[in-house]
Amino acid sequence: MDERREVRTSDRERGVRAADGDRERGVRASDGDREAAAERLRVAVEEGCLDMGEFDERIGLAFQSVTRGDLAELLADLPDASLSASASAPAPGSVGPPGRAPLPGLLKVLWGVWSVALVVSVVSWVVELVSDPCPVDFSPGGLVGPGIVLLIVTVVARRRATPPTAG
Repeated sequence: MDERREVRTSDRERGVRAADGDRERGVRASDGDREAAAERLRVAVEEGCLDMGEFDERIGLAFQSVTRGDLAELLADLPDASLSASASAPAPGSVGPPGRAPLPGLLKVLWGVWSVALVVSVVSWVVELVSDPCPVDFSPGGLVGPGIVLLIVTVVARRRATPPTAG
């Protein structure tokens, strides 16, 4: 508790002593500021700037941040969102399906995990089927439900991310 008081005091003092542009750093962060920082961190994961471990650490710190300066420190080493968005946007004649939004990074990871689990399950089922003369129930069937849920989430995410077409 005393450490927090010291941090707050030093941030306030820094804000008072700083130039106009730096005074903002000492201002207390609002819930909206924390949410905006969390969104920027989510985008950084999708862009590949952060791995999930870094994201977990930084998202926790973002919601514990007291000042805007604390939040700025969490985002300082990330590229500007507007610059990275324009840099990652496909060029006007680039190859790719038109009107189809890219798959978010988290969904790519989830699809990868699900695929590996499915392959391991099918292979183990085939090995069991070949080595045992009695028929065995299809054991990978337990992955069908999560696969359907993942498919629905993917379709919804792509529809939300796809800009409406003029027409």
